[in-house]
Amino acid sequence: MRSLPTRSRLVAGAIIAIGICCPGLDAQSADSLRLTLGTALDIAEGNNPTYRQASNSALLNGVDMRTTWFDQLLPQATLQLFNTAFTGNLQRVGYDNFGNPITNPSADWNYFSRTTQALSFNWNVQGQSLFQAHRRQSITNEDRDLTVVRALTGLQVQIQRLYMDALEQRDLMRAEEELVEARRIDLTVAERLFSLALRTRVDVLTAELAVEQQSLVLRRQETSYEQAVLRLRTELGREEAVSLSLADEALPIFDPSGLEVERLVALALVVNPELQQSRLSIESANLGIQEAKNSWWPSVSMGVDVFRRSQGTQGASVFDVGISEPLEAQFSLNFSIPMFNNFFQNRQAMEQAAVQLDNGREAAREARLRIEETVRSALLELSNQHEVLRLAERSQVIAQEALRLAREEYRISTRTFEDLRTSFDSEATTRRQVITARHSFVDALLSLEEAVGTRVRGGTPPVTSALRGR
Repeated sequence: MRSLPTRSRLVAGAIIAIGICCPGLDAQSADSLRLTLGTALDIAEGNNPTYRQASNSALLNGVDMRTTWFDQLLPQATLQLFNTAFTGNLQRVGYDNFGNPITNPSADWNYFSRTTQALSFNWNVQGQSLFQAHRRQSITNEDRDLTVVRALTGLQVQIQRLYMDALEQRDLMRAEEELVEARRIDLTVAERLFSLALRTRVDVLTAELAVEQQSLVLRRQETSYEQAVLRLRTELGREEAVSLSLADEALPIFDPSGLEVERLVALALVVNPELQQSRLSIESANLGIQEAKNSWWPSVSMGVDVFRRSQGTQGASVFDVGISEPLEAQFSLNFSIPMFNNFFQNRQAMEQAAVQLDNGREAAREARLRIEETVRSALLELSNQHEVLRLAERSQVIAQEALRLAREEYRISTRTFEDLRTSFDSEATTRRQVITARHSFVDALLSLEEAVGTRVRGGTPPVTSALRGR
């Protein structure tokens, strides 16, 4: 006779299975969420902290470019309004007609006031600094955009991987539930044969032990599924304490023999965001050499001042806002050749920029070699996982047929329960292997797409808000 805790666990497992398997029970409440893969990608895009940091940094592109234009490319304007000064001086020494200092016979304080309003324009340029400043900011903006693309690509791959891992744990949990039910059926058969005196009490106890052990495996698998959902929830970035239930998603299982490795490598070298950032770093280092060479170019400074000035004795011109004073203007032009200023420091800066460019080229070459190796290795792993899946499915068919025959032989007393249990374990192992092999294929596919930097499978990718906005 089975114990009450065993029955309770079986009933709880059945309730869980019904809640997961029946699509008619997917009505969402305030504390539950039916999660599809597309929904998970959208939620992660809006809530994942790492991706949001990259997106927030990219928001600086507009303001930084405007600042570059107004601070470095266009003349800088300065406006002074009501710049008022009130001063006094005392001269105790004067000069005679021959310029000799003498005691001032009328030494006294003299007071003056002045109010100035001015508008100034200043513009500085050295070599190609204007074009280089604009290009430097453009490179910075492009790097931020590529960082966002790279973060989004990594996030989408990670969410798909965690979602599929949760589905794998759920499929394994369902398989363990089916195995519990199968063990219960075998226990019922053993009890019936024992009642007919065709089997001993040992067979019944062994069958009951098998049910208990399988229930223990099921409990562990339920914990693994809950942990997988928890990891997915953390990566989504949601803080609401809602219960997540995963929708069924068709696994992208296909024959990868149609994928050409050379085409994938060529595609990765074009679209992979890491390589694009490497090429951008080379361009930045090349620009650094040009910026260092600016020290050899002439420097030109131009300025235009337009002002109105009011001056008078005592406080007559304090905060004088009248417009009776005439406008004055002045223009200045400074031309200098700083070629020999800080000569050795300038040479050092140019050499350092050249070394940085060479190192950037080597780093980009290293990244190309590494990504090419990763793509080739990932495709090999994908092909291997496809073959593993084929063998696992074939093994499951064989194990299922062997178990069916073993059960028939056990019923006609030509096979012992221990022999039957061996067939049980073999069939259960192949069932788990098929589930694991299917999801290992998906994981290998995600690794390949991550290495390439774009989707390589057929079909339509999950639609996210980022894709809809493009």
